[in-house]
Parts: sequence; C-alpha cells; structure tokens
Amino acid sequence: MAMTGAGIDRHLFCLYVVSKYLGVESPFLKEVLSEPWRLSTSQTPVQQIELFDLKNHPDYISLGGGFGPVADDGYGVSYIIVGEDMINFHVSSKYSCSETDSHRFGAQISKALQDIMTVLTPDTKTSSSSKGTAQPQPKKLL
Repeated sequence: MAMTGAGIDRHLFCLYVVSKYLGVESPFLKEVLSEPWRLSTSQTPVQQIELFDLKNHPDYISLGGGFGPVADDGYGVSYIIVGEDMINFHVSSKYSCSETDSHRFGAQISKALQDIMTVLTPDTKTSSSSKGTAQPQPKKLL
C-alpha cells in the first residue's frame, strides 16, 4: 500500500507540503511530525522472483535489502515475501541504544508469525475426525 501512496507517512507528508505551500500552521501536523518514528518498515520488491527456482534451489534466494532505524531508540525492518512459503526479514537497530536488540525483535516477529499460523491452521484432530483425513501440519518458521 505504501508503494502506491496509501501509507500513513505519505499522507502526513502530503499534508505537510500542502500546509507549507498554503502558509497554514497546523498544530496537528506539528505534533504528529515531531513524534519519533520508532518503527520504520518497508517491503523489498521482488520483480525478479521468477528468475529463481524456489523449489529446487532454495539456498540461492536473495534475502533482499535492509535499512537502518530512523530514531535512535527504534528499529528498521524490511521484509521480502519470497514465493508462497517464505518471508525474510532484515531487522536493524543502533548498538548505542541499550533498549533495542535486533535479535530479540526478530525473535518476537518470528513468534508472532508462529502464533498467527497456529490460529489460522485448522486443528488436525478436529479436522481429521470430521473429514476422515489428516490436514497438513504447519511449517516451522525460522
């Protein structure tokens, strides 16, 4: 959505530009734009994905790019959706901040995705007894 201009930061930036053009002071924009952006995220586009054979050569998949945090106590997270079965994340934070830890944050992203998978995956006992066949087990996220 952000790539098509639908991200909140794009709307705020547009309001800022228009307010400057019109010479209008906005207390709302002044407050919102002074807040630190502690989480900066973006998707790494993968137009070249058809060049990779995900099934036969998974070790040759690009992890994409990354970027740094925009606040001293924040995180930069870029992600890339690779095929149907893989999402890669690049998490960065500043060593100078004792409150941030990129590895810990990455582990929390992984746990959140596992929790979502658990919620969205049918219970195999309920599904197999009602349908007579077992459902595939969810894949383990790394």
